[in-house]
Amino acid sequence: MRPVLALTALLATAGCWRSTGARSDGPVDLLVLAPHPDDEVLMAAGLLGRAVRDGKSVAVVLMTNGDYTCARDGLLRQQETIQAMRSLGVTEAQIHFLGYPDGYLPKLGENPLPPIERRNPDGSCGRANTTLPARGAGHPDEHTRRTGVPAPLTAKALLGDLTAVLERLQPREVVLPHPIDEHPDHAATYAYFRRALEGLKRGPVTVHRSVVHQGNCWPGDCQVELSPESKVPLLPAPLEAYLPSERFPADGRAKEALIADYHSQTGPQLEQSWLASFAKADEVFFPETLQRDDAGHWSSGPAQTLDGEGTRALQWCMGEACRGYQVELDGTQLTLREAEGHVVRRWTAVDATKWTLEVRPGAGDFSEWSLSTPQGLVGVAVLPGAKGALTSVER
Repeated sequence: MRPVLALTALLATAGCWRSTGARSDGPVDLLVLAPHPDDEVLMAAGLLGRAVRDGKSVAVVLMTNGDYTCARDGLLRQQETIQAMRSLGVTEAQIHFLGYPDGYLPKLGENPLPPIERRNPDGSCGRANTTLPARGAGHPDEHTRRTGVPAPLTAKALLGDLTAVLERLQPREVVLPHPIDEHPDHAATYAYFRRALEGLKRGPVTVHRSVVHQGNCWPGDCQVELSPESKVPLLPAPLEAYLPSERFPADGRAKEALIADYHSQTGPQLEQSWLASFAKADEVFFPETLQRDDAGHWSSGPAQTLDGEGTRALQWCMGEACRGYQVELDGTQLTLREAEGHVVRRWTAVDATKWTLEVRPGAGDFSEWSLSTPQGLVGVAVLPGAKGALTSVER
């Protein structure tokens, strides 16, 4: 059954969460960048609520409307986000929908996507290949707000829209998906954010990266029922030692009540929904501090860098212990695999011929391997070994 306590009473136990007003421009103290309607609550309901309660300015930016075919009504999902955010004290004027299609963020390239099935504002099922103007700050999508017309479904258009909204809002802190998230839209959201930074004069002070999809059950447990009073568990193997360095307390019952607002995603029985497993007593993040390097590009610190094209064999050595890896680029996919053939991560890389690999220390005894093409960051993998030497192996 759904939570029976009134949301207002639940929130009162954590302090009075009040509206920060209808401010829609920056600078804002906290911006949550969500791939789909519901991710803003799954990642950061507690952090958002605390910011509102403390009188800080906030904004929520959604990459898609969650409209994956007509079976998932993007307009309904927009309304669910607006309702849940209203309960937190975030007004519709503080919510910005970019309006790109659910499930297609990694597939955007130079040429517009063909028309995609989606629900029209009048309730009919149709097809279109532009962003969908509907709700949020000013009511249209970001591209329509700026130009008067919806955007074509291209990587350039999305990058331009995200850069523009970040430039206008000037967030001091950003919550967004961790690039190791297994959902392609989540990993792509981080990649587009890093590309957008290159067009900004100033970036956020701190980035809080959140994992939503990792394994079949996480953050729940396939065998043990976890309650809203429990804490977020460790990531599943092989990343259980990749520890978040930020844990913020949250009211699990209040978060459960907010998750219940997303009726289209939870179904009639909230407790049977995977989304309910995000109602926990804390929220965890992997923070990243970004800075401009000597070339004027944004990075998260010094890295070992290797350029290549096509397929290249690599060695990652920690003392005398070495592991072999391989980077493969075939023009549509960029793959990082172990020498034995196991695929570590695979990303969509549209119209690319060259790549750059950057390796820098991550959390715990891990390193973050960032792969980019001339179009910008494609993806990040987290691998064991915080300190090592990266070399190219002649074939």
